[in-house]
Amino acid sequence: MYHRILIANRADCALRLIRACHEMGIQAVCIAARDDCLNPVQTEADELIFTGMSREAYTHEDDILEAARQTGCEAILPGWGFLSENFAFARRCRLMGIHFIGPTSRQLQCFGDKWQTLKVLATVSTCPHAAVLCDDRVGMGALGHEPFTPRMLKYRFGGGGKRIEQCNSVADMTNAIERIKKTQCLGGYFVEPAIAGASHVEFQCFGDGLGGVEVLGVRDCTPQVRHQKWLEISVDLDNNEHLCRIAQNLKHVLGEMQYLGWGTVEFLVEPDGSAHLLELNPRLQVEHGVTEMSRGIDMVKMAITLSCSRVPLKWAMHPWREAIEFRLYARHTGTIEKIGFEGFEWPEFPVIDHCECRVESAYRASDVLNGVYEGMIARFILSTDRGMACGRLKEWLKTFKLNGIEHNLSDLYEFGDGNFPTKYGKSHE
Repeated sequence: MYHRILIANRADCALRLIRACHEMGIQAVCIAARDDCLNPVQTEADELIFTGMSREAYTHEDDILEAARQTGCEAILPGWGFLSENFAFARRCRLMGIHFIGPTSRQLQCFGDKWQTLKVLATVSTCPHAAVLCDDRVGMGALGHEPFTPRMLKYRFGGGGKRIEQCNSVADMTNAIERIKKTQCLGGYFVEPAIAGASHVEFQCFGDGLGGVEVLGVRDCTPQVRHQKWLEISVDLDNNEHLCRIAQNLKHVLGEMQYLGWGTVEFLVEPDGSAHLLELNPRLQVEHGVTEMSRGIDMVKMAITLSCSRVPLKWAMHPWREAIEFRLYARHTGTIEKIGFEGFEWPEFPVIDHCECRVESAYRASDVLNGVYEGMIARFILSTDRGMACGRLKEWLKTFKLNGIEHNLSDLYEFGDGNFPTKYGKSHE
């Protein structure tokens, strides 16, 4: 087992990774920006290394690798965002003899390209590949003909629901492509049909790098605002024939390529079961806690163990339970005046009977959100009996207060208590 791991992340993600390391008896060394708000991370990390200012502190490869070398870390744990999908950084780690906990650099390079992913995983969809790559060979004659059907214009690289535009007319498409041309990256975009009324479903996969792949869980993240997820719920795979078929295809295809570590494959699934592949995120996902709470596993510990031993998959999972996650976002910059549950010292929280509850947050009262980093303040995760998750979540959060900034808690109470994963409801825009 590793003695020391460098955590190349910040805030709630760093705290999540620190906790897993400590539970395994591993020391956690964290990088940090000198101007970041990091009190909880400073308290819990075994050692803190400042690698710069602002976001550059979490992306400057030379300083991060030097920090790992100086502190005697055998591995780097990237979490999500920043360097987690950087294939060149993963390659540099391995060349230095430091383990990069995650997929191989070749797999990161492949799946960091959405266009390449659509081709490599073409057989896991039930619908034919219908995207068109935008480059100098594709003119408006191919994209803007009448009658026009709605299209999605997507950036080829990167994730997080960013750089996506829906075009509902020839004019929309023309204007979008003109904007892209001005950025001189037309070849980095592609166009595909817009799918209305579908559910956004993601499959949490995990591979041992030896051909063994498991689908640990399925999550529905249909409620979104501007392509950003804010509510996710687990789906019982065994009771959905369409999703079971997709899961089996994923296990076969990813097994053949000897996929290593975490991987989340995302689809738009129509009510008739037609599945349209979106992307594969080759990293730990923000919403991994839904699968963990649903199946009684720890996906960070699984990845650390696999990175050390490279043994075939032998992890036991509990029977499926319904689990849900609500992401609390700041809608604007500002200072947190008050945060927490009434009667509890934050981050302590009340527990609902017959539920398992979990809160992940690194923010405290008086912290400033200045827009440099993503505005997610906390994640509330709960598991319970079937059909009760959304109602129990609302009951749990009734006494939660956040003052000083505008946030999205009201979205949860406006959302119905229906079992949206099985109804395949429309996105919340």
